[in-house]
Amino acid sequence: MALRQSLSILGIASVTKGYYLQRKKPSPFGRTYYEGVSVQNVNKELRRAMLGNCWEYDIRSSVVAWKMGYARGYLAASGLDQDLKKSFPSTLLYLEHKADFMATVSHYVFLESSPVPKDLRPKLLKRAFTAISFGARQTAKGWLDASGNWTNPALVDILQNSDDRTRFLSDFTVKQFIKEQNALDDYLYDLFKKFRPDLLLERYLQTDSGRPSKAKVLAYLYQHGETQVMDIVRQAALAKGLVPIANVHDAIFFKRRLGAEFKNAIEWQMREQTANPYWHLTPKQIERYTPRSLNAERELSEHKKRIEQEELLAKGYKSVFSNILTG
Repeated sequence: MALRQSLSILGIASVTKGYYLQRKKPSPFGRTYYEGVSVQNVNKELRRAMLGNCWEYDIRSSVVAWKMGYARGYLAASGLDQDLKKSFPSTLLYLEHKADFMATVSHYVFLESSPVPKDLRPKLLKRAFTAISFGARQTAKGWLDASGNWTNPALVDILQNSDDRTRFLSDFTVKQFIKEQNALDDYLYDLFKKFRPDLLLERYLQTDSGRPSKAKVLAYLYQHGETQVMDIVRQAALAKGLVPIANVHDAIFFKRRLGAEFKNAIEWQMREQTANPYWHLTPKQIERYTPRSLNAERELSEHKKRIEQEELLAKGYKSVFSNILTG
């Protein structure tokens, strides 16, 4: 698939002086997608081949950071103490000390008996917490959708080993994180019902049975918030004459590094304009894709197999010849 996509992109770019034009496809949820093959929906290797050497800046823990922007509003509406560390200890730990947070959870979830490879564990935990942030179910039971297809809960697909999943959902920090996220989810959904009841009649915010979908409402709110804050990033960059070469939802790509001082200035604008102090941009250097010959790799593999077969054959001849001499 990646090869077919790359040939399509190359065919177009070869007649447009290296540019690959993409037709915008706005979503009612707030994001901008693109029709057909795009920089958003190809795999990371092909994306590197499309963009070449560049810098990626993405929002750290974007959905959790977005929700925490409403934490003080939730505490005020609930008549609770405004001490955020008291009400959201796990969420703040996740945002401010993520590496330690993940390492601690991993220690208690993945025991020595776990079949999950060590290098895969951080990725699975990251996916699990992201799923929880979007309201993933904690049940292990699946269900039939409207089309008659069986669907497993997201956490079941992510943490497939049942013992690991049980330890994950039983962990005190994880349970606390889920409780805090659920409180913010309920608060945001209640705000939406209060101020935009008209949108609850839109089909794209309803379940298959026609009832308002809390999960879809939260996705709608988040994606609009994501677009708003990324627009701030784009505007700040354009003010300095920096044009992004690609946008992938909560990530933006530039040909050159922004520099620490300018990155800090953009983050300040993100926080100031949205009244959310939890926005952070994480820079990552992207190196252009280095082509490799699949034919050469295949020939090398076949050559090694021939050598192994010849060595086995030689050992067989040697054994037979030895038996003749000694027999």
